[in-house]
Amino acid sequence: MNLKHEFDFEAVDNAIEKGIKYLLSKAVNGNWRGFPTMAGESDIWVTGFVLAHIYTLCEDAEAIKKSQNFLLKSRHSSGGWSYSVMVPPDADSSAWSLLALKSSPELTGLALEKAKVFLWSHFINKGVSTYRIESGIRQFISAPSDDFIAGWTSAHPDVSIAAVLADINNEKVPGILNWLINSQTSEGFINSYWWRGPYYTSTLLLRALSLQQEFLPEENSRKIAEGLIRQQLLNGGFGQDSSETLDPFTSALALESFVHLSYLGYNQERARCGNALLKSQLQDGSWAGSFILRIPAPDVIDPSQIASWNNAHGGGNSFVSDQDGIFATAMACYALDCWRKSESLEYKSSKPKTTNV
Repeated sequence: MNLKHEFDFEAVDNAIEKGIKYLLSKAVNGNWRGFPTMAGESDIWVTGFVLAHIYTLCEDAEAIKKSQNFLLKSRHSSGGWSYSVMVPPDADSSAWSLLALKSSPELTGLALEKAKVFLWSHFINKGVSTYRIESGIRQFISAPSDDFIAGWTSAHPDVSIAAVLADINNEKVPGILNWLINSQTSEGFINSYWWRGPYYTSTLLLRALSLQQEFLPEENSRKIAEGLIRQQLLNGGFGQDSSETLDPFTSALALESFVHLSYLGYNQERARCGNALLKSQLQDGSWAGSFILRIPAPDVIDPSQIASWNNAHGGGNSFVSDQDGIFATAMACYALDCWRKSESLEYKSSKPKTTNV
């Protein structure tokens, strides 16, 4: 990659191609698995998330169809999808599965409508919860009462923005976007419930607004951009929390944010981030995974109040590893494609209208 900030399309094309090839090599019977927890590994949610990010980048139509068929067969009678077949369906898994099936002719009409009804049945207190009280999750984890699942059944910013992306024309979307924008912290970001670091929800908010051709007011946008710049490592990448080591998943989210904020400038910072992400790709085409997912105990409403986390068994208040870098690789490919499009003028770089929400 040319380090003089001249965009090298060939290097980015090759990196994405290698990343997709790696991901396809890790799919078993059309699905990806990851994040070992006390409930086992996920296959449905993981497949939905990965496929939602790569189906437009993958030229292997049969592989995409196979993964989509897996998701179609994994759908619960309620209309939604789940972490895995043994776990009750939830809004986040359903949102990413809907996005992964966006190009599938098999999910249309009444089936699609039922899936969306299930998704929005989780709307509560301005946002979307992961689980409903009556979902069966209390019985699944053997919680003694509904109070013990108050955290998992409260509105979650990260799940809410996934729902927005899955059904962006829904009437609830403007209110959710307004809630998220008003949740922006003094550091510039919007915190997540299930994810470490401040970038996940913030990046997906920018993605959703970009899809609507509506961007944040400049003050809010600059707060995110300045927050990114403050936390950018010397090598151009981004680390987990206060770590000085580049984390690919985090860096990919940051790169996508820089792309969505490109109308503000920050070209050098964006290029440095993109170059760092390219250089961190491993020989087999993957990007290294890390402990990016967190699982607050079911009664925890605000994860920032948790004094300590562990990563031993994937139970309450634990960090969980992205084994084999499945999520890191999917996000890296997606972010590099966003960067590629912005550099090829497919992305509108002129300052857009600000959102009215």
